[in-house]
Amino acid sequence: MRVKPVKWKPLFAILLGLLIIGVLSYTQATPIGGAKVILLDENGKALTDYGKVYYTVWTFEKNGSIKTLQRGMLEKNFIFSGNTIKIPSTPLNQAKNTAARIGSKTAFIGIDVWIVKNGKVYTLPPESFETKLTKTLLPENIKIKINMTEAVIKDLKELKTAPPKSSLQPTAHDIYYTWKTESQKSYTNVKIPILIIKNNVSSDIHGSAYLGVIVQKYWGPDVTVAFGDEISKKVKFDPSSIEVKILGRSTTDYYAGGYYVTVPDRSWGYVWIRGTVHYIYQKEYLCTAWCHPTGNERYFAKIDGFTVDRVGERVKHIESGSTLGRPPYNFPSSWMEKSEGITVGINESVSLCEFYDRIYAGSDGYSFGVGVPVGAILDALADGSLPSWFNVITVGFSTGDHSSYVMLGGVDNKGPPTPVTFHAMESNYKLRIPVHHWYGTSYEDVNVPIGLYVEAGYSEYPSPGDPSPVPCFKGRCPNYENPENGKS
Repeated sequence: MRVKPVKWKPLFAILLGLLIIGVLSYTQATPIGGAKVILLDENGKALTDYGKVYYTVWTFEKNGSIKTLQRGMLEKNFIFSGNTIKIPSTPLNQAKNTAARIGSKTAFIGIDVWIVKNGKVYTLPPESFETKLTKTLLPENIKIKINMTEAVIKDLKELKTAPPKSSLQPTAHDIYYTWKTESQKSYTNVKIPILIIKNNVSSDIHGSAYLGVIVQKYWGPDVTVAFGDEISKKVKFDPSSIEVKILGRSTTDYYAGGYYVTVPDRSWGYVWIRGTVHYIYQKEYLCTAWCHPTGNERYFAKIDGFTVDRVGERVKHIESGSTLGRPPYNFPSSWMEKSEGITVGINESVSLCEFYDRIYAGSDGYSFGVGVPVGAILDALADGSLPSWFNVITVGFSTGDHSSYVMLGGVDNKGPPTPVTFHAMESNYKLRIPVHHWYGTSYEDVNVPIGLYVEAGYSEYPSPGDPSPVPCFKGRCPNYENPENGKS
């Protein structure tokens, strides 16, 4: 019997058609403009290789609260990895318009990710990116690399059989995961210390701190999140169960500010700027026919904006001043330690970036700058509404640049001939911060300056054989001339 030959042309046409349909279905979901967010692990592997990926895209509203822009699910499909979130232009432009209304140069976009595999859900801490406010014809391409070791893992069967304990009602018929704001509060026109001096010597110490003096580019405060399982019930801070991570900036502009302070012997003083501080407390839920709490919780600490007292052609000046006395909040003393000291003689000064160099030695954490004690401020203002460990949380100031400090200044020994040693305080736990390089952004676990809180004490000059103080990072320590009069 004769076997009929296979007709390859029709088969090839069918395969080609399927390929074209697949490509079109992959690309057509992104309208003109918008953004494509590619989700990868830290080794560049598609996140959908781990399992089904659920996601939420969100931003901050004008009042600083969280607004959901988009929710969806990703999975591998045909020959495509399917690991790209396609954000249409409409929700992305909503975030840009909100940012423009508060005067920011960039819009903050948050990304929440869950991975479901083998009956378990992997909840990741939030990620973020920033977008400029210009409307584009082509979609922005964003790559986010996620550290899978940060996930909190829960058994899905246990979550689904647990009785619902919330008034939260599902908004769709499909299974999804969500974060719900349980409480939040913002406080306006608050004094935010940027340089704190504890003077333990019998002479005056002069200090100064200035923001946005050198960088000549827009900058802003980072958003800090603390994440973990039932962290609201924890009495003490535990880095093994409470992960602290730094996200993008809540607002950006061409800000400038800062002041100086002369601290008398055996006393305290600090330089401050005014702004709005904000905390948000959220719980995670698995939503099916009902919404079930998973036990995961997170707290955001951030600065929504600054109090501006004058505006120039380009620069907005933040109301700034100084106050004698100790700041009115509790320091997280058990989670602070002294950095290596710097000893100077009478009328000699230490630039603030010398402290940065010692604290960030061996890391690329410079772009975080100083950790402003926003958690401690909020803890004092919230009057018991926050867990006792919340005063550990700090907020950084950063530019989009990989090597610029936002805050510079110095401390001067105005005292007797006896040498004085200055110590800055640093965290004795690691924060996961975004490090900006010329080729892109990556995350690194580093110790960060707290305060910036500086103590002055007596010491000996180093012997001739001792190493000299660490030089300023890439020559970025200017010489400051401080004004003569103060403002309190």
